[in-house]
Amino acid sequence: MLDNKKFNIVLSVLIAIGIWAYVIGETNPTDTKTYRDVPIQFLGEESLDENELAILDISAETLNVTVTGTRANVSRLRPGDITASVSLEEAAKGENQLRVNIRVPDNVEIEDKSLNKVTVTVENKVSKEIDILPQYEGVFSTDQEPITVELSRSKVTVTGAQSLVEQADHASALVKEGEVTDRLKTIACKLEPVDKRGEMIERVKLSAGSVQVTAELGMAKTVPLKVPVVDLSDGTLEKSVSAPKTITIKGKSSVLESIEFVTAEAIDLTDVTEDTTVKIVPVLPADVQVSGRSAESMIAEIKVEALSTRTFTFNSDEIDMQNLAADLQAEISGIDRLVVVLTGKEEQLAAIEKEDIILQVELKDKQEGSHQVSLEVVCQKDCTKIEVTPKKVHVEIEQKE
Repeated sequence: MLDNKKFNIVLSVLIAIGIWAYVIGETNPTDTKTYRDVPIQFLGEESLDENELAILDISAETLNVTVTGTRANVSRLRPGDITASVSLEEAAKGENQLRVNIRVPDNVEIEDKSLNKVTVTVENKVSKEIDILPQYEGVFSTDQEPITVELSRSKVTVTGAQSLVEQADHASALVKEGEVTDRLKTIACKLEPVDKRGEMIERVKLSAGSVQVTAELGMAKTVPLKVPVVDLSDGTLEKSVSAPKTITIKGKSSVLESIEFVTAEAIDLTDVTEDTTVKIVPVLPADVQVSGRSAESMIAEIKVEALSTRTFTFNSDEIDMQNLAADLQAEISGIDRLVVVLTGKEEQLAAIEKEDIILQVELKDKQEGSHQVSLEVVCQKDCTKIEVTPKKVHVEIEQKE
């Protein structure tokens, strides 16, 4: 009898537990949920600064986290309740595989995560000074353009990983559409580091976050552009320069009215030995600027081509005597062989025959006696350079018999 009573008690307890579990399971079952694009915080960057290091690249800055728990607990989670972090304290120069630490509330558990580690690439930290260039948003009429009258600062220092800092061309100060009018106005503009293509560079810092731009609407004018070229090299390379023929400038109409053309600083080709590009620097009055329409085109393309040489030999009797008086006769003495060296493109030289080359001396007004006369060489087909040896010849002039 007693045993039956104990059995009934145990059975009742088990049934009660089962019913409780069933009720709990039905009313608050286990649930899972995936939180996407959870931001990863990178902690301890000051340790990199202390070692003159900086971050170049990070393989991932977000991850997905799947949590599990009761439906009630999971539903109460907010995005900020799940945090991911990476410690940079042990990071060194080069690639670093660093563990991602994830924290969730105690009443849920992490079931899965999209990654366990991230690759953080670290380089030496460097700095350099770059120019500040205003960039004006908006569409302006063909004869109007914003003029930058003054900047509160003209340069700013960019600091970061060496590879990123080397890409930095200037700091862009964006002036939003509608802020520039025909009246002088000072505008606060945010600064962003950009490369030569105008694309923003991430993970670098500027010594100043903004600049005051004083600007107004001015006039635009397109005029011819002259680009002088200087080349003091030995002539063994043929160099050609391709540059814009015109430039659009901006300023007050009273100033632009008198400008008929613009000359740039001379481009020196002396030490150029391969194809390259160089920046054209227009020489402008202080109150005239290059228009944004021409700014990107102020580049000269330089093409360099190696030249060949071809040698021809002549006898002294193959030299033409030019403008000798009719009652005189002349003879070249002291030399039998002359050498002419032509320099040019290979296809040009291949087309030249000896008959295309004329050697001559000018004897106008020369009288009887001995004379040292410069030897002139003319090539009737295209080449780049002509040299002759010797450069002068000895001419004996006497009366005809």
